[in-house]
Amino acid sequence: MRLRKALALTAFLSAVLAVTAAPTAGADVGTGGGARPAPALPSRIQAACGDGTSSAFPIGARIRGGPAVYRTGGEPQTWYLDLTNTTNSRCTAIHPVVVLTDKARTLRPAHLRMEFEAPGGTLPAGLERSDRDEIIAVFDGGDAFPGFTVAPGGTHTVKVSLSFAPDAPTGEVVADAALVQRKGDDGDWIGEAGGYRFSVEEPAGSVEAGSLAHTGPHTWVYGAGALTAVAVGGGLLLGARRLRTRPRGRGC
Repeated sequence: MRLRKALALTAFLSAVLAVTAAPTAGADVGTGGGARPAPALPSRIQAACGDGTSSAFPIGARIRGGPAVYRTGGEPQTWYLDLTNTTNSRCTAIHPVVVLTDKARTLRPAHLRMEFEAPGGTLPAGLERSDRDEIIAVFDGGDAFPGFTVAPGGTHTVKVSLSFAPDAPTGEVVADAALVQRKGDDGDWIGEAGGYRFSVEEPAGSVEAGSLAHTGPHTWVYGAGALTAVAVGGGLLLGARRLRTRPRGRGC
């Protein structure tokens, strides 16, 4: 789906969201946090990877391994984003766009830092705030990063680190991800992942070791389905604007 067309689809996707984001709906990790656009949507029919005839996203994605609790002012914590190419062709220029939604909508870009590992080293994610008060983290990495490449049938795991400033607001947060394949000054939406729920808390003397966040089914309505409503309506467009400010990458 061309990013410049995303805003025109917002009303339609909101209607889909009204059905898919019912209180009993849970996050479907690897297929988009419970947000399932109809198969006929251009986002799937016109996907850039593969032969373009499948109604499924060409890149399957999954968020895994993150902690259940982040401490304000604490050290960066690690989680992983798996990118799986479900097609028989190589997919290049893949830029994840992570949408962080806190229940109170008080989180700001200055409150956190996110970095990701790329072939050339660790890079910072660009942070912006959407008009719906979500934090949009774009894996642009500046001029030196042309995006991730995933071989046919292969999986590429992106290591992500996240930390929160001492003055960050506490409370629950949900992380969803959209995958964008950059094409010059535009791009295609080629995958999504959702359902990483965690809490931001004040420093404590000890943290229970090995505690992992739930990335499976849950009934948090404003988290389930947020990817479609936010990423398409605002967050994905913010990511597109940031990517469009960069020179054309080698893998685009």
